[in-house]
Amino acid sequence: MSAIPGPAGHPLLGVVPAFVADLLGTLESTFAEHGDLVAYRFGPSWAGRTVYGAFHPDDVTRAMTDPEVFGRDTAGFKVIRESIGDGLLTLDGETWKRHRKLVQQLFTHRRVMGYTTLMAEEAAKIVDDPSLRSGTVDLHDLMQRYTLRVVGRALFGDAIDDVVEELQELVQQLGETSTARRLQLFTLPLSLPTPRNRKLRDIRRRLFAITDRVLALPARPDADDLLTRLRTARDADTGIGLSEQEIRDEVLGFLLAGHETTAGALTFTLHELGRRPDIQSDIALSLDDTLVRATIQEGMRLYPPAHSTERITLVDTTIAGHRVPAGSQILISPWVTHRHPDFWSNPTTFDPYRFMNGGPTHRYAYIPFGGGARACIGMQFAMMESTILLKTLLNSFRFDTTAHTLSVNPLLTLRPNGPVRATANSLQPV
Repeated sequence: MSAIPGPAGHPLLGVVPAFVADLLGTLESTFAEHGDLVAYRFGPSWAGRTVYGAFHPDDVTRAMTDPEVFGRDTAGFKVIRESIGDGLLTLDGETWKRHRKLVQQLFTHRRVMGYTTLMAEEAAKIVDDPSLRSGTVDLHDLMQRYTLRVVGRALFGDAIDDVVEELQELVQQLGETSTARRLQLFTLPLSLPTPRNRKLRDIRRRLFAITDRVLALPARPDADDLLTRLRTARDADTGIGLSEQEIRDEVLGFLLAGHETTAGALTFTLHELGRRPDIQSDIALSLDDTLVRATIQEGMRLYPPAHSTERITLVDTTIAGHRVPAGSQILISPWVTHRHPDFWSNPTTFDPYRFMNGGPTHRYAYIPFGGGARACIGMQFAMMESTILLKTLLNSFRFDTTAHTLSVNPLLTLRPNGPVRATANSLQPV
């Protein structure tokens, strides 16, 4: 067993400066230089910690599907739990299994199909948005409003209207503050009144207050939204449902993860489509949704909303031919794995047709929704709302992004680093 290769980094800080300056670029370049398993040192060699990046789909498969060897009690997940509470995203063990069993009832194929009318109504509102006829439009602002209204209406009905703008602002602040906390060499307890801790606690307080305010609204007698179903869901074996505290945490997770990831996927996909008018026309003319779904899949390949995630080894194990001791933090990066040259031809090229010609040869070479038992529960919902929105937009507009550059920001989810500009050309007379 040879030593695990990795960058030398700063003598005292290790890879922290490189990760802060350009996380995704650093992961790409070190993978290209060192291969499928890379050791990243945080802090000085005599007192720091080492995180191991595992990029080959075989190793990603094991990390995501073998809970006897790979756990989720990592520093990163602890920061997310501090921020948004105990929902499906952050729970583990038997409590997670209980929540997953109850929440799964809300996302069956039949249930998701029941939201297509709502999604189409919100897509039509986006098409009528005045900003699309004002010359240059910010795609990310449009996509955030669309996805937040879709998930908000699905959860609460129309009670989301008054909090859309505040939630958009808080989500970005949460991502920036939580990411900075995750990259600290030493994570101080959140109870200590440091400036960053105070800011994170204030963001969390405001998010919880918004959720509590909406949850306190009286339900309509005919309500059939996700919140009503969540409150009435019962375990088939025990007859027990979720407490109001548990429901609050799940709802906040739905709101944040359910709109932020899909908004990013749509934004980046539209940015790439803005350089491919041929594909835009093909989507608008297609008689089924095969091409539009493939286009969204390719957008999430190049720009995976969950750009990285973590596991921790529970026992000594072997990864990519190297011995890795128990207690080691494992970094999984869909951003890198989605560009692995052994599984993707021309990996940095936007080519939706690759998903119409068989897609990846390895199940875990493509993991925008994770994998294993913890694969994203809202995958069908996200794909459906994305398909409806993209098809609706391209029936009325053609987008041009050739004059605009794109910069990404890997926070809790992958976000654009500023507005994503595009020229929207209407196909209909004004």
